[in-house]
Amino acid sequence: MKSKKYREIIFILSILLLSTQFSFGQKTEIKFNAYTGLFSFRGNGSTSNSWINFNPYTSPAEYTSNPYGKKSGFSYAFELQGQRVTRGKKIYGFGISFDALTSKVNIDTVTANGFIYTKSPATGKTTLRNTFITLNPFAGHRFMYRKITLDFLAGFDIAICLRSKEVGSASTNNKDYSTIENYKPKPSFDFRPRVQIKTELNKLGFLVGYSFGLTNYQTQNNPKTYSNFLRLGLSYKLR
Repeated sequence: MKSKKYREIIFILSILLLSTQFSFGQKTEIKFNAYTGLFSFRGNGSTSNSWINFNPYTSPAEYTSNPYGKKSGFSYAFELQGQRVTRGKKIYGFGISFDALTSKVNIDTVTANGFIYTKSPATGKTTLRNTFITLNPFAGHRFMYRKITLDFLAGFDIAICLRSKEVGSASTNNKDYSTIENYKPKPSFDFRPRVQIKTELNKLGFLVGYSFGLTNYQTQNNPKTYSNFLRLGLSYKLR
């Protein structure tokens, strides 16, 4: 059922993109973009500090109490983008990308549940990496100064979540805890309004953008947890 929904979304967006090719326009541009940036979570379900639980009677036995971090880890994305620029400098386009976006929490405590309950101060961190295939329809306007172009773009990301994985470790005075790796429940997709500014000279460009997530990552609980992605990138015009 979900795969049918994804196919319908991709089909509709493809039709919208192709329809721009038959409008009165000036040229079509194809670009490759590479991004890094700051990915994190906001909302009352996100946190800067958390703890690792150890419980031999649960599965998984070791896990982070709350891995949805307000801090950012290393993130990257690669995008293929096509756009139509009309005679009036209006822009209509569509991008598809692979995103690996990482947030981070500091670990300050380790708890253990066995025959007895223990709670120990600790140092460490947990990262949560979410990978996506992201579709980005957008529109905007181009300004020009001599050979320099400046594009103001607005659209939205339909980020289909492939997996969500936490990797964490912490150490206490008594014991070093080995790395934990767990897959987390994930949303089907993350819907994010997105704005972006791109400046370009000849074939090379620089991009700054921001995506504001509207999808709750913790639907199984009451806390609300939404994504943010401040992106910085480089662009190369293929055509």
